Amino acid sequence: MHYNADTLDDYLHGALGPERDATIHAHLETCADCRAIYDEAATVRDWLRAAARAEEREFPSIVKARVWERVRTLQATPTFADRLRALWRPMIAVPVAAVLAVFVYVGVPGVHGGGPPTGVAATYLLEEHAAVASDNPLADRGLIVPASLVDGAQSTSLIDADDTADSSQR
Repeated sequence: MHYNADTLDDYLHGALGPERDATIHAHLETCADCRAIYDEAATVRDWLRAAARAEEREFPSIVKARVWERVRTLQATPTFADRLRALWRPMIAVPVAAVLAVFVYVGVPGVHGGGPPTGVAATYLLEEHAAVASDNPLADRGLIVPASLVDGAQSTSLIDADDTADSSQR
């Protein structure tokens, strides 16, 4: 059995697991064909590394000094925009936004529906209940009946059903 060039290249770069690495290492000791492919890949790798090292150049020190000088001067004086950006960081922006939201909600009419509260008048509900209760002759006699149904007067006060029976007998 022979290994292909891709597997031997992975072995060369240490990309295989320890068990597979040991198996290929043992195979290279005994197989001359695989060893030749491995040696060729190792030679190419070494040649590429040597060429890369030869082409490395030192960055000119005068250019490096000018770059560092420019970096230091830019960091020393923050602009107005930098200061403004620093104010809007989340530690400040979130409370400011909350205060603005409360101000808009409380201070601007119409945002929170400042009209009269919606609902049904209690008198209407009591009269409706009394009308339903009067339809049922077996209803409880202790019902609360609006005064407007008893006297014929328009009043919002409430009287007990026992009181109405007493007043009608007089």
